[in-house]
Amino acid sequence: MKWRITLLSFILLILIAKVQAQISPDLTRTCAPVAGDSLRYYLAPNPLTFAPLLTQSGPARTWNPGPALLSEQSKVDLYQNATQTPYFLLFGNYGRKIADSSSLFEFLGLPAQLPIPGLDSLNLPLTNLYEFYNLNNNRWAKTAQGIGLFGLPLPIFYSDADEILNFPLRYNERDTSTFAFEINVPTLAQISRSGRRISHADAWGTLTTPYGTFNCLRVRSRTSIQDSIAISGSAPIGLPARNEIETSWYTNEGGNRGPVLQIIERGVLFFPPTVQEVRYRDRYRAPKPPPPPPLTDPGDVVLYPNPCQNTLYLGLHPLDPCSRISFTDMHGKITLDLSNPGSQIENLPLLLAPGCYQVQLEAQYGNYSKRLLVIP
Repeated sequence: MKWRITLLSFILLILIAKVQAQISPDLTRTCAPVAGDSLRYYLAPNPLTFAPLLTQSGPARTWNPGPALLSEQSKVDLYQNATQTPYFLLFGNYGRKIADSSSLFEFLGLPAQLPIPGLDSLNLPLTNLYEFYNLNNNRWAKTAQGIGLFGLPLPIFYSDADEILNFPLRYNERDTSTFAFEINVPTLAQISRSGRRISHADAWGTLTTPYGTFNCLRVRSRTSIQDSIAISGSAPIGLPARNEIETSWYTNEGGNRGPVLQIIERGVLFFPPTVQEVRYRDRYRAPKPPPPPPLTDPGDVVLYPNPCQNTLYLGLHPLDPCSRISFTDMHGKITLDLSNPGSQIENLPLLLAPGCYQVQLEAQYGNYSKRLLVIP
């Protein structure tokens, strides 16, 4: 009897765990990124191949994009308090850099050349582009942006915050919000942006990516953007309306903040949005070594990759082994000297400071000299 009770208890525990795993997760503020977070995202190749995922809505879904998601191209979203950025006037907010450089037309979603007289001169270069956020128990919102213009940091406050998520958020809930801000470029122009965000938690289920398997709530947000520009006090000119759809998978497991997977669609005017970008959370993964160079003739050597960021491979003919290699910096100082290095040198940036080096190799068929750039 005791054995039967133990067996029944075990079966009940399995059933309870299975039921709990199938419950739709509720999102709270713990699902949103905060200052100090460093989130690595990989950009999937061939974004259009993931369009079928967008139609898989509803309860208790299973999503598994498979190996097509794998990528070696990654970017780290570093969230910092505004006081740690060039836009310290936005204190009370926290943000992330979205681009090192851009142009005003790209910021407005415009082509580099416009058939409107006088507007081309406004395609000003921008630097240090940031987005800033505010988080509380009720919502996570985009509240400001920062752009570098004429070498000066220009903070842009939203007059109407863009509410990305409202809390608590449950399956099949919907939300509609608006947003707006203005940019004044003294003596040149005034730029206005307004928009509407319609969000729907349209699915929940199990998502499997290279990062792991998670119980997720999927949020599909459609954003309509309308920009206008007024040149030197003239009447505003309406720019082409844009649409962007962000389909994001969030989880409340394991302290993971921010989307685990995100598919971004973009469209202009009456053209339907198409998938432009797919990104997924993951830990750092060392890239695969580059393919070996063509087999060289005795009497030649190939150093690769060049620039080098991690492992340096020595492409020599098998009959021409390297007995010694030295690295001389731009000041004429030998900073590294190795005997019998073999076919590769691991973790080169730990041995050498970033910079340009003259590399001397001694091999069976002679001495060779190559230039190498080491990057951090």
